[in-house]
Amino acid sequence: MEVQTLTEVRREIDEIDPEIRELLMRRLDCSRKVAHAKLKSGDITIYRADREKEILKRLGNEVPDDRRDGYLAVVRKIMETSRMYQYGIIYDRLEGVFEKISEGIEIPENADRVKILLTRPNRPNAMSSILAMIGDYGYNMEKMLLIKDDAEKGTVTFELTILGDLNTEHMKKLMFQLSMESGEFRILEVR
Repeated sequence: MEVQTLTEVRREIDEIDPEIRELLMRRLDCSRKVAHAKLKSGDITIYRADREKEILKRLGNEVPDDRRDGYLAVVRKIMETSRMYQYGIIYDRLEGVFEKISEGIEIPENADRVKILLTRPNRPNAMSSILAMIGDYGYNMEKMLLIKDDAEKGTVTFELTILGDLNTEHMKKLMFQLSMESGEFRILEVR
């Protein structure tokens, strides 16, 4: 096998990237169709840990050991991105979604912090996917506090403070997705 120069390898990568983009756009088109099908059926459950685990196992089986972890990390990110896209579509089409999760909460103008409580399964990637989700929406987390580790139920409950304005649709979509992917979810305070 001939050793390529760095320039040659970068050129090859530059040729591959548009192909990846096209495949990702097709994948997002399918995600849009899934969101519309779910809206039509009335079942707006997007995240199913069992299905994602099954897909990751199936896809990972055909990847060499030395590249499997990296490959599966990319696939997980694609799934997270697809879910984010689907939740956005559903949020835009369903009236009253945000009002339901923010009921009883005063949202002042120019608020720049949202404190929430959420419960997740205590398993690998459960909280890292939440942190990644917050970052994917373009927000930063100021504080994270473990409230409860329930070994019997296999769950962890955290209080998070996210920097961002809850008056924006983008932040509302994040809250919607967090509420849908958490066992328990409450907006505690907006300031």
